[in-house]
Amino acid sequence: MKKRLLIRSLIGLVAGAMMAHLFTLLSNQLTKGVWLLCMPGLTEEIGFVGAVILQTVLGALFGAVAFGGICFFDIESWSLLRSSAVHCVTILVSYLTVGLILRWFSPHIIPILIMMAIIVLVYALILLFMYLGWKREMRKMNVLTEEYKKEHAQ
Repeated sequence: MKKRLLIRSLIGLVAGAMMAHLFTLLSNQLTKGVWLLCMPGLTEEIGFVGAVILQTVLGALFGAVAFGGICFFDIESWSLLRSSAVHCVTILVSYLTVGLILRWFSPHIIPILIMMAIIVLVYALILLFMYLGWKREMRKMNVLTEEYKKEHAQ
């Protein structure tokens, strides 16, 4: 489990850093109509280089937490519901923390509640699609098992 956690976290470090920059670029383009690597408020406060470094580090940490948190699903004594809830809360708390620090959204209650709702909704949709995919695979496996039993019962 430790090896899987380490590997997933390392993958998350890289993916998180890249996604943080991509998210910020797209967010600035959609809201301000300009391609900016960091949020203007953050850049004004700590300078461009500091903002890029901070965004890279926090994005990498968020990615490591999100990808590493997949290990919650490897705990055999936990139910799918418990693993999902703990992973979702971990992502929620870390995303809100990183998002507030990087100025991705306003530190007021309404934007925070909106972001929380979006995160939980997206998480639930991803989980639903994964569940439906697993269910379809299980059906296929059951059909193959039944066919195998019929072939070898004769």
